[in-house]
Amino acid sequence: MTNQEQPLTDENYKSILAYETSMAQIITARVLEKPELSAWMILFPILFVPYMQRHSRYKESTKGFVAGFLYTKKIALDVAYKLYKNEISCEEAEGIIAESVRKNPKAEELISNIYHQQIKEIDLLCDHYLALLATEEDKYDQMVRSHYESEDNYLSFVIRLAQMEKEVNRAASATFKEDEVEVPRIMNKMETKLLELRTQEAKQIFNRSER
Repeated sequence: MTNQEQPLTDENYKSILAYETSMAQIITARVLEKPELSAWMILFPILFVPYMQRHSRYKESTKGFVAGFLYTKKIALDVAYKLYKNEISCEEAEGIIAESVRKNPKAEELISNIYHQQIKEIDLLCDHYLALLATEEDKYDQMVRSHYESEDNYLSFVIRLAQMEKEVNRAASATFKEDEVEVPRIMNKMETKLLELRTQEAKQIFNRSER
């Protein structure tokens, strides 16, 4: 008998996680600039050295970006799944979320504010995921259509989520040093691209159901 948690294999859980993972990968590709391979590198192989260095940094950045995007989503989904399976109570869910996020209970005010904003985002996502799981559908778009019923209802959630994510980003931005000017620009770009992507997705999900 092992103490390690068993992987969750229910199709509805896997479908939601696959959707969020795909979203993370898509938005990463749209936000981070991938170094381009130049024809000059064929003529002057020495140029491959700085290219490979940039490419290596890009690969590490994408891994970190995807992991960062999925951080709150994965906590929320795991808690929602346990609620859906009646494995924990609402009070226990709140405790799990707080314990997962507040890595340092004695953190300074700026860090505590990040925790606070992340918990608010997770609470919203947890309600969203729990509602999707309760539809008893097993594909993400089917779950969304079943619960939200209309594009406008789903977009209302999307806008609320975008605002929550923005508040997390703003709290995090307050901890950046002055020379880290690139980070706020990337965050702003991510917020814009995410809203565009989710809005397009909403149209596709509900237009598909009308065909």
